[in-house]
Amino acid sequence: MAQGVIDVDTSFWGARADGIAALERELARLRRAQSAHAREQGRTVARAAVLNLIVYADREPHARRAAQSISDLARRHPSRAIVLLADRRAREGADARIEMHCHLPTVDGAAKQVCYEQILVRARGDSDDRLASAVIPLLVPDLPVFLWWTGNPPTDGRIFGQLLRLADRLIVDSADFARPHETLGELADVCEQARGRFGVTDLNWTRLTPWRECVTSFFDVPAWRPFLDKITGVRVGYAVDMDGRDSNPSQALLLIAWLASRLGWRPLHAIAPSEAGGLLFSIERADKARIMVRARPRFERGLEDGDVSGVRIQADRSGERAEFVVKRQPDPRHQTETVLVDGRVRWERIAPLPSPAIVELIGEELAILGSDRIYEEALRTLVRLA
Repeated sequence: MAQGVIDVDTSFWGARADGIAALERELARLRRAQSAHAREQGRTVARAAVLNLIVYADREPHARRAAQSISDLARRHPSRAIVLLADRRAREGADARIEMHCHLPTVDGAAKQVCYEQILVRARGDSDDRLASAVIPLLVPDLPVFLWWTGNPPTDGRIFGQLLRLADRLIVDSADFARPHETLGELADVCEQARGRFGVTDLNWTRLTPWRECVTSFFDVPAWRPFLDKITGVRVGYAVDMDGRDSNPSQALLLIAWLASRLGWRPLHAIAPSEAGGLLFSIERADKARIMVRARPRFERGLEDGDVSGVRIQADRSGERAEFVVKRQPDPRHQTETVLVDGRVRWERIAPLPSPAIVELIGEELAILGSDRIYEEALRTLVRLA
């Protein structure tokens, strides 16, 4: 065996099959065995698939995490799940080949088990170019195809383009991007190329939903709405590890870009590193007034790297100064929302702050087909700001 080639854990991924036909035969055998076992217990097995889900991973931990999420979602979104593992550790000295494994996990109910299909396709050696052709015959016809790309999507890569042509919706997570500034810009280009053929979404954008709802709710109040056109400053805090080396500001950038795209702000100075850490730049309002913007990293216990930890929006209207502040509590599942006018607290409350796990985020995205226009406009704005 070539050095670095690691055997697949068949207890997790299921039995190996040599080729598409053998894989389908193995799936059929597993279905018969499952049905027979269920009849002995006086239960039924429902074979269900409402979508095709392709997961691309170049590390087995990412592939396993995705497979566990698929299992947790099986009752809500039963699927034919095809996990593509590009085994980079097996490239040097390994034979170029594709191997397949399959199994039929079940989700127990009172009297019925829901059965979905999970297939592992592992590319070893130099076989990436054959992955798309291996996937096509595995897809269930007439069902939507979701492509979940873990890690950095190589937007100019051949395999990315081939798999994207099969998809109705692309799912990424910018929390995993090694170079979020660059990759978010490349993702904006992918959205432009889509032209309605497929939708694009980002799990980090979904994590921002409660923050966007909170900011919007401030200006639903008639007394505070006039401040919306008079914003003078925006500060967004985001979490980093204790030594501050691993900094991913993608959530903060997406939140700022969302505000700018909704309010018609234009770039004045390009996004640049701040001497005090983070990013510092200026934006121009529709009336040409300057808005100072800062994304500031800080260590926060209980938060993942890159999670937004607080937002402060400053505004000045006819000499009256207001601040709209959202800050996570020490308990990361709650936040404090505060409105100050001329330094005095006018309103304050503590509210729940949802912190959905990866399985909940994926579950939300699998319920949506088509494009997210607001997200795409935020990406385009971010490109202009950069």
